[in-house]
Amino acid sequence: MAAIAWLIVLFLGIRIQCSVVEMGCKEWALEGNDVCCNSCHPGNHLVEECGQTPKELCKPCEPGTYTVHPKEYSCYPCTQCVGAQVLLQACTATTDTKCGCREGLTCGDERCSFCVKTCEKGFEPTVNRDCRKCPNGTYNDKVHQKCKPWSTKCSNPNEQIVVKGDALNDIKCVPVIPEATRGQEVKPDSGKS
Repeated sequence: MAAIAWLIVLFLGIRIQCSVVEMGCKEWALEGNDVCCNSCHPGNHLVEECGQTPKELCKPCEPGTYTVHPKEYSCYPCTQCVGAQVLLQACTATTDTKCGCREGLTCGDERCSFCVKTCEKGFEPTVNRDCRKCPNGTYNDKVHQKCKPWSTKCSNPNEQIVVKGDALNDIKCVPVIPEATRGQEVKPDSGKS
């Protein structure tokens, strides 16, 4: 089954590459009797810097390879999504494969070159790609983020801490009611003086 899926991805990549890629050198300059390529068309790699015709200076990337640089001498192999990775976007001659992760997992780095367990709120990712409960004195109210220390005081000086933090929440603060006004009924101003 995996082999069939791979063949479909490869076939789609070839179709995309063959239908979009323009061949040859995109920008060139005359130098004597030769043309010298400054930039290949997207999806092409440089074969020779200078020659007789611009079309022969750059060639399209082979299926299963790509380049993002307009003056590269070779194309790079397309990334393969493996293990817990899932294909988000097939490789083309101008872009690498985009991989994601199965449900319950998240990308372990910016390129998504590996997947790690998604840490829920109240937990944080560890260096060994696992999750641990937020240590005492810290909390995490977001998915797959590092735990943060509880606040030590309320942000507003007219508030006081009423609930200590836990693994999911920071401290909770409420406004302080001055002693003199507690229990007194506030009467509306009648407008009479």
